[in-house]
Amino acid sequence: MSIDERELRSRLAETAAQAGPPRFTAGSLAAQVRRIRTRRRRAGIATAACAVAVLAVAIPVAWHGSRSSGNESVPPAPRQRPGSGSHPGGVEGVPAPQPSRLSYSVTADGQVQADGRVTGTTPLFTITPGKRMTITVEVTLPRRPATTALWLGIVDGTLSARANMDPVLAYSGRAALRPGTHRFVLYWLVPAGLKPGSSRQLASAWAWSGPHAGQAETQIADFAVPLPPAALTGSAVAHRLRAAVLHDVANCGGTKPAWIRAVRTTFGKASAYPDVSQGVSVTDSGADPVFLVLMKGYFILHEGGPLPNAFAAVCAHMAGHYLLALFDGRTLVNLGTGLGSRPFRVPLQSLGPVQNLAG
Repeated sequence: MSIDERELRSRLAETAAQAGPPRFTAGSLAAQVRRIRTRRRRAGIATAACAVAVLAVAIPVAWHGSRSSGNESVPPAPRQRPGSGSHPGGVEGVPAPQPSRLSYSVTADGQVQADGRVTGTTPLFTITPGKRMTITVEVTLPRRPATTALWLGIVDGTLSARANMDPVLAYSGRAALRPGTHRFVLYWLVPAGLKPGSSRQLASAWAWSGPHAGQAETQIADFAVPLPPAALTGSAVAHRLRAAVLHDVANCGGTKPAWIRAVRTTFGKASAYPDVSQGVSVTDSGADPVFLVLMKGYFILHEGGPLPNAFAAVCAHMAGHYLLALFDGRTLVNLGTGLGSRPFRVPLQSLGPVQNLAG
């Protein structure tokens, strides 16, 4: 995919107002970015915009398909990258219909996180391999368009029209679902073979009727196996954090990062600063430990995927000098990543002892 001059001018205009400290803000990229993170850093890819600020936001993946009466299954769409916006039978350049908006609140085995219906965030829960979990989901449906079917199930890093739900934990669709809040109690046997740092996600897929009938799927919760304490201290955690942030960037001009620094703090303290709190879409409880990582260099975000054809042009006009990333302190799940042109406005040492990751 190439970026012509007109499109580049448009993107530059959109990002001009974002110049500043690295901030976790969705901005104009909200419709382009959707990442579901697995322990392998998950399969999402920031598209060719690779702009000044990128964040993992819970944006439903919509696709066209046959309408379902609730009695028959909906033909699955071909697998697509989360956030791609592509759909079978569509016309290139014509966006898919906007999905109806559902909101969710999730609790798991007594672990309570921020209410997603209020915060718009995706909660993170720790899991134990081989354990049977009880998950409670409250789903709030809009009055219009009418929701005709709803599925809840576990996925492993990919949204794909329910094809990757294994297992499907709940289905409701024999009759149109009434608007308002619906409560589901789910039971999931966590796979016994999951290793420390491994993760799964709870996903919701739904269909709606009306002039713009369609289907969509989105992630509503993260589950991850905690790492052993030895992997979260000293050189072991430094190596993991360094690898994670370097995976997210491409160095412009071949320059290496000048420095990479990290501080261990709590989610509450880190999110007290607007540069961090705005747009973080995967949340911990306030007292949960997190690692805040800041890196200085000259790079763009690309999520470890293929670089855009217009890489040089993007570097010349949209590269940032500071990357800010937040990681859960028990599982090292990435809670958000941002890129900016000026330093983080709060000294890292004010949050705790600073660790040098450059080595």
